[in-house]
Amino acid sequence: MKFGKTIETSAKELPSDWQPYIIQYKLLKKNIKQIVQELDNTFKTLNLSSPTDIGECATQKADDAASSTATATPAEDEKPDQQPNIADSIPEEIEYNIEKDSNGVVHPVIVVKIRKPASTQHDHIVELPGVARIPSISTDCASVDITTNHTNETNENGIVAPKIASSNNSAKSAAAATTSTTQDTFGEYEDAAVEKIKLKPQVQDSTEETQVIVHLEADQMFFDQLLNYIERMQGFEQKYTKEYNANVTSLGNELTAVTSPFKHDFQTWREIFRLYIDADVWDHSEGECRSSNTAKEGQSRFEKFTRHIDSIGLTKKFRDPVSARLLMSFYKLNMELSYLKLLQEMNELATRKIIKKHDKRTHLIAMTQFPQIVNIDTTSLTKALIYTVYNDLVGVVPQIDDYLCPMCLNISWRPLRLGCTHVFCSRCIVKASRRRIFNCPLCRSKDAIYNASVADIDKALMNFLKLYFPKEIKEKQRDIQREIAEEETAVIISAHAHDRPCIIM
Repeated sequence: MKFGKTIETSAKELPSDWQPYIIQYKLLKKNIKQIVQELDNTFKTLNLSSPTDIGECATQKADDAASSTATATPAEDEKPDQQPNIADSIPEEIEYNIEKDSNGVVHPVIVVKIRKPASTQHDHIVELPGVARIPSISTDCASVDITTNHTNETNENGIVAPKIASSNNSAKSAAAATTSTTQDTFGEYEDAAVEKIKLKPQVQDSTEETQVIVHLEADQMFFDQLLNYIERMQGFEQKYTKEYNANVTSLGNELTAVTSPFKHDFQTWREIFRLYIDADVWDHSEGECRSSNTAKEGQSRFEKFTRHIDSIGLTKKFRDPVSARLLMSFYKLNMELSYLKLLQEMNELATRKIIKKHDKRTHLIAMTQFPQIVNIDTTSLTKALIYTVYNDLVGVVPQIDDYLCPMCLNISWRPLRLGCTHVFCSRCIVKASRRRIFNCPLCRSKDAIYNASVADIDKALMNFLKLYFPKEIKEKQRDIQREIAEEETAVIISAHAHDRPCIIM
């Protein structure tokens, strides 16, 4: 399926009021044809080989060299002097620059440099044939600026000093410095204007450089239209981000009241958010070691998450009718996030595709310059919104995974904070000291466990755990009591096994 058709198919998944913010890929693709046509006409008028012709010739030569298996022999009736000499019409260098002015307008410019040996006549006129025949059509007209200079040595004052060589080609010839000036004489005629460049006498060793600056109106229109799409999209993103953050804040305030540890729906909400985190609907981890989920992947995982919630019947456990409404609002925010991510991915991919198509058809390199002028990377915005969802909504209900002891991987009951600020449960610290482990198991801080005492118990954290995880704490206390009972039983059994008399008796 072609990319234009793919965009049309994906656009149907977005809300109708989001359709105007999609980059019109097909319309921009049609503009590229006008750029190629204007580019060819302009270079043909200047009697220069177009970049498209040069690129096609290079591709054709490469294909011919790879496919040919025998050496081609010229026909007998063909003579070398009959071959067209196009060496003078091939540009020495073509530069394509994209600049952005203070008003934010992008200006694509083509700079063509032609170097030829300078003439030895005293006063002569160099005419660029065909300049006067540039068509004056409103949409297909390109403005051309022509300047000529000489490539020679320049002294400290900026005066050009061409090299002068003797006529006998001796190695002992002396060089003299003279100044050269370039004077442009323009003549206007009834039908066309021929730009004439008057040159002072130069020697054969110096080179004459003609610089032609071409402004294509079709190319300018292409980038103006593309930039307009991007700016319109960015304006929509800024407006929508404010609305989205406001909705998240409002929903977070309501969730705070509903998910109070004294409410009946607290445990149900904690289970819902735990399953949401496990589903990994959106990648909210920091760093670049892992690629973020695409819109399609996120939407698929979210649908799987909602089906799992319905299958286990968590929504039926709500006692407060407000909780069901808030859950639907949470679903809606996730769907809108998937729409925004899909829109950004479509526009970013369309921008890269159309710039690549522009470079392929015109053989002008814009792919490396345009992203430096206009930011087309939109992942930072979606990452910020995803972080807001996890921090202001999912983070409202504490999860037990954030309060586990690194040793026993259970809740850190009677949490003891070491001097290195790492937290462990008191039972694990006691067992570590019995095994003569005195350094911190995580950071290897010296004597962190050895210097720990009852005074290091974090009472604020302990009260927090008692409030939000009462069931887990009771289960942990039963495990500790069972473990202590087993240790005492083992000591008694080992004492009887040695068949020793009672020390007291």
